[in-house]
Amino acid sequence: MQTGTNARMPKIGEFIIAQISKVMPFGAYCTLPEYNNLEVFLPIKEISSGWIKNIHEFIREGQMVVCTVAYYDKERNTVDVSIKKVPQGKAKEKIRQYNLEKRLQAMLHQVLKSQHADSDEARIKEQLLSEFGSYVNFAENALSDTAEFKSSKLPKKVKESFLEQLEHIQKNKKYEVSYIATVYTTNAMNGATDLRNALGKAAKTGVDIKYISAPKYRIMAAGTDYSDAEGKIKKAEAALRSSLPGGFVELEKEKLKKEKESIFDT
Repeated sequence: MQTGTNARMPKIGEFIIAQISKVMPFGAYCTLPEYNNLEVFLPIKEISSGWIKNIHEFIREGQMVVCTVAYYDKERNTVDVSIKKVPQGKAKEKIRQYNLEKRLQAMLHQVLKSQHADSDEARIKEQLLSEFGSYVNFAENALSDTAEFKSSKLPKKVKESFLEQLEHIQKNKKYEVSYIATVYTTNAMNGATDLRNALGKAAKTGVDIKYISAPKYRIMAAGTDYSDAEGKIKKAEAALRSSLPGGFVELEKEKLKKEKESIFDT
């Protein structure tokens, strides 16, 4: 697909968001919202590794997809992209990052609007991206109070208000951890009672305990940070062990989606 000669171009192998604009039997034309709606082409062979009988069963007009730049012809100034070469994990992470960028951009818009500076929004956004490259990078620098953030030429009131919004979100964010606990006792006489009492004491440490199937239980804790949440788990484990001196207690951590997220849950 022919592109503008002055358009900013993605790099070979880069993961990008593309919106399908026109589907044809041999492929689809797409626009790249991260690159000023640059037009690129998605060949049918780059949609799926398997045979495609009906292209409309795989993509549709208006759909947002994650692609990678597969080919760039500098002489003809054309770009081909690929869906099939994008690992599933990379696609999910790219979508998460893209949504986060949009959310931070909307936050900046609200900050400027509240300060009656929205008429200068285009210039401020251009300055921000020129200095930090992305809204995510700007937010991370703001939260870390880096030298780059302090020396930024962005209006001081804008930076302060934006940081205030970020800190408010961070303060109210909950960090969760989850463990699968294997808990049982060999006490044949009062085992059920001992186990019930032990779980009750563990629950009083601030964790949530759910029965899965004997002898498995899910123990979850939320805190202001991961250290706080993990501390509650340790207290619950200690309560179980002290209440079941002749029993068995073993905890295995579960991976939660939120552990991979940065700044906000999107």
